[in-house]
Amino acid sequence: MEWYDELLLLTASPVVRLNRAVAVGEAHGPRAGLAALVEVSPDLPRYAAVTAYLHERAGDLERAAALYAEASRAATSVPERDHLTRKAAQVRQMLR
Repeated sequence: MEWYDELLLLTASPVVRLNRAVAVGEAHGPRAGLAALVEVSPDLPRYAAVTAYLHERAGDLERAAALYAEASRAATSVPERDHLTRKAAQVRQMLR
């Protein structure tokens, strides 16, 4: 995670902030990752996918499924769209 902090000092890139939120979620738990997303614009590509992933890990499956579906509609490629659509379906299946 320290590498992301260093990158932020050098670039202040929104993509680095997004990736840092994932790293925080992996290191300190999904709730911490979601808290780190406060510093990221929701307009950033893949924001919904990252948020869905963190909500899934936190056990908020309804929110995760909705966000995976949202992310699939915003996907920039067919493989990405298909992957996110499958993730939404998998999470919905877990709700049953």
